[in-house]
Amino acid sequence: MKDKPYSIEIVLFEVMPGYTAEQAKKAIVSLNDIVKLYDGFIDRTTASSVDGKFIDLLYWTDIKSAKLAGEDIMKNPKALEIFEVIKPESMQMFHMDVFNQFEE
Repeated sequence: MKDKPYSIEIVLFEVMPGYTAEQAKKAIVSLNDIVKLYDGFIDRTTASSVDGKFIDLLYWTDIKSAKLAGEDIMKNPKALEIFEVIKPESMQMFHMDVFNQFEE
């Protein structure tokens, strides 16, 4: 990712009641198989906190690719099944262009 402009998609969310953190993690990880197929996809990192909050960082070549993938994935039946573990009202999404990256 270094030396090339890219964009980050940040998704903050919580898990729906009734799902354990482990069930949610397994579902979210399985989304990799779908996301990696989109044009412009570079990488993905997901993390969770002890209080049940999740952050999903997706790295794209540009914001346009991220947004197109986001629109298309909402039509994917397998992805929609995975999204059932996410509490809809908790979800926040941001798209940002990277302008700085620390290098040693």
